[in-house]
Amino acid sequence: MAKNIFDSLLDLPNEIVDQVSTLFESNTIKIAITGLSRSGKTVFITSLIDQLLHQNRLLSVTTSHATFKATLKPPLHNVRRFDYYTFIEQLKNEKLWPAGTDAISHTLLEFERKSYFSFMGSSTFTIELIDYPGEWLLDLSLLEMGYERWSVQTLAWLKGLDDPEAEGYLKMVHSLSNESRGVEYETALHQKYKSLVLSLKERHYSQITPGRFVMPSDLANDPMLVFAPINGASSQLVAVFKQRYEKYVNEVVKGIHLEHFKGFERQVVLVDVIESLENGYKCHADMREGLKSMLALYDHNNKNFLLQWFSPSIKKVLFVATKADQVAASQHANFSALLEEMVVELRRDMDISHIETGTQIVSALKSTTTIEKKYEGKQLSFVRGILEEDGQLHDLYPGEMPSSFPNKASWKSEHYAFKHFMPPKRNYSEHEALEHINMDKVIEKLLGDLL
Repeated sequence: MAKNIFDSLLDLPNEIVDQVSTLFESNTIKIAITGLSRSGKTVFITSLIDQLLHQNRLLSVTTSHATFKATLKPPLHNVRRFDYYTFIEQLKNEKLWPAGTDAISHTLLEFERKSYFSFMGSSTFTIELIDYPGEWLLDLSLLEMGYERWSVQTLAWLKGLDDPEAEGYLKMVHSLSNESRGVEYETALHQKYKSLVLSLKERHYSQITPGRFVMPSDLANDPMLVFAPINGASSQLVAVFKQRYEKYVNEVVKGIHLEHFKGFERQVVLVDVIESLENGYKCHADMREGLKSMLALYDHNNKNFLLQWFSPSIKKVLFVATKADQVAASQHANFSALLEEMVVELRRDMDISHIETGTQIVSALKSTTTIEKKYEGKQLSFVRGILEEDGQLHDLYPGEMPSSFPNKASWKSEHYAFKHFMPPKRNYSEHEALEHINMDKVIEKLLGDLL
């Protein structure tokens, strides 16, 4: 006789049992903040904390909610703390962009919420912000595939790029035979693939796995990472690489990455729409697929009902397009439309209807101002800011953003050459938050129901 539902529950994997137990533990609300490198994640988290600590001056949420006070708490035991104090010093006083983070880090904020009605007193709650590298989040897709399937998919992706470096790696793979074996071949293939994915990352491709190949953090030079995608021409190499791949998935992706991801209730996904425009149709399509991989845990397609019940715990995902200050304010409506278009495609392609999704364009630190100037007889919107390349103040015309992404045939990357600016040379008072664009709206959409 088939097992009944209660017998089946006894056979649940440990990870599901662990998730059940988290339902009864802490009341702390966990928020994951993810984004691929160069999406502005470090500055975004720094600004988000800064706005919350100094909310009485700048945040519009205080006009529609009870007032609140946020306090930065000591770091959690045995976790890496997000270095807010160093980053805010660099942005406010040194006028420098901080280096991107390369590991999972945490921030604990305690909120005291005061009611409009004095007799109701106040209440407290805690929010834990988790800085989670998007490169590592892409690896969560590996949980559902073995080495052979990963190799097939990766080699097919590389072939579709029509890229000389990718073709060089594919030729190396195709040259393998059953006599290809030993440390020399293992190292050569790994180094060739690692060099390739690092190059692809620099050229703005997103869908790269394993994430630790491009952002190794504490696993730099670990022999566990010495593997690469190959076909079955060399059975011995396949066996060795498969063993290391499975060790990586079990010990790093499942044992470390997924462990941090349990219990998240909300998530911010940073999207670099400007990078997508600047680097052409292939990079845009690859970024879209990368976002789908980052959301793979939430997709209910092809999942049994028990996994749908217990995983994920995410209830809300906010997609945020950063660097809104690189375009003129008059173009923000089109900027928002591009972000919404990307998210609509994700909703269409994935079964994530059980999650509340929203969008918002932001600049976590506003580094330019929009000014109107005449150029060749036309009144145009320019941005004024200090260029990174020469440290001088410039007025630049960034052009117009489209309201929809171009198709493959009409995509002209050269039309979208946006510039990078330095933090503005302005002084901040002791309790003044970073000047921003729409960070108050992010807080409203992400935390408004709690404040």
